[in-house]
Amino acid sequence: MSSTSRVTNLGVSGMDIDQTVKDLMKAKRVPYDKMFQSKTLAEWKKASYNTMYKTISDFRTTVFNNKLQATLSPKTASSANESIATVTANADAANVSHELEVTQLAEGVKRTSSAAITTGTSKDTLAAQFGISGSFDIKVANGENIATVTVNSTESIYDFVQKLNNAGAGVTANYDATLDRFFLSTTNSGANSGIDFSGSSAAGLNFLKDNLKVVNSTAAADISFSGKDAVFKLDGVELKQQSNSFTISGVNYKLKSTNIGSPISVGVAADIDKTIENVKAFVESYNTMLSKVNTAVKETRYKDFSPLTTEQRGELTETEAKQWDEKAKSGMLYNDQILRSLVDGIRDDVSSPVAGISGNYNSASAIGITTGAYTEGGKLYIDETKLRAALTADPNAVNKLFATDGATDSQDGIAVRMYDTLKTAMDSIKSEAGISAGVSDDTTSVLAKQINQYTKDMTSLNTRLDDMEDRYYKQFSAMETALSKLANQSSWISSMLDTKSNS
Repeated sequence: MSSTSRVTNLGVSGMDIDQTVKDLMKAKRVPYDKMFQSKTLAEWKKASYNTMYKTISDFRTTVFNNKLQATLSPKTASSANESIATVTANADAANVSHELEVTQLAEGVKRTSSAAITTGTSKDTLAAQFGISGSFDIKVANGENIATVTVNSTESIYDFVQKLNNAGAGVTANYDATLDRFFLSTTNSGANSGIDFSGSSAAGLNFLKDNLKVVNSTAAADISFSGKDAVFKLDGVELKQQSNSFTISGVNYKLKSTNIGSPISVGVAADIDKTIENVKAFVESYNTMLSKVNTAVKETRYKDFSPLTTEQRGELTETEAKQWDEKAKSGMLYNDQILRSLVDGIRDDVSSPVAGISGNYNSASAIGITTGAYTEGGKLYIDETKLRAALTADPNAVNKLFATDGATDSQDGIAVRMYDTLKTAMDSIKSEAGISAGVSDDTTSVLAKQINQYTKDMTSLNTRLDDMEDRYYKQFSAMETALSKLANQSSWISSMLDTKSNS
């Protein structure tokens, strides 16, 4: 707004200049108000699209999970004796039984002080605790992890523990003051794990033997220790693993104890209950997303309720303005072509058979997934009894129906084709409205460009309107000045005439 001096009171003319200018500008501001309303509608529509984008994107993640064998064909595994081994199964595990005999558990290396180690009266320093002086090096290796730690008698045993733990040797140290013992262990297990003090200084080896008491002598045979592999027979074949937890052919084993001469059975089967649970979760997610999209497409558009301008909002109560806004914002995506195409597309994805699948279960309806009445907008329902029967007859039925990646769309599974349909809708929304409500990070979508253009045009028009308002005030100011001069002249003439007549 210009700082031009303005006459705003009732001047010589008797006119209310402020009100007169306001009345004159009201008509001039009609184009600006229309731009403001158009921009607001574009912002509301963009925000509505962005909400739909997130809804569709979130559901697409669910669809992706329903392309995975782990979701569509989960397995359950059981151990005949969980004190020997516990088991779980991945989706790619075969539905067969195995025999397991554990002959040796995997072990790392553990060294513990053979007796209490403190000989002094204080643990403040190694010198006070053990009566040693000076400094020396201890070299420790665990396979390819090798580190050299400098021991200083002025430091405490806790300092030494921290140095060893931070050295990166793959060895963990601990000192228990209550037991007064020092503990060492490897961070891994198996025959490749170990604690080897070869290369330590003579003083360092003596410290390990005489003070920490974790080696029996400084001879080469007594300063190097190796772990053990797990040794077991699986279906009669002897195997080894560095850890007691491992996966073979999709089965995850955790060995707990040996059972030499007494093999146990490990069984793998389809987890039908879990599959049904996952299918139900997919259908629920589908219905939730579809309901939101259908609501947006069918929401009533009240074209007679345009966005309120600042002046209009000031004339209404807060409740009236809120009610007006609700109607004005309603139906931003009414009958939207992008969303209608999406709804039609995902319905076809679900209802169309999957070409190329042999057997009885090549469509959603064949496993008990059907749509309700037309008025329900494509809502899905599950016949759990029919689904369970299908999975009992063919445990891989859902996996084939949902996750088959065929050479053509008709040969793709439900989740595969739906994943692509959702992507098409998301791309269309992104082109039309971007992916977030703001426009600062979105300069390419149709609506963002419109909003930015409205902003520029409104700024330009507002400048012109301010200039116009200033001109009106200047013109009225000039008028008042002229009338004031005329009034002064008239008063002077009258006074001169009065003087003459009196003389």
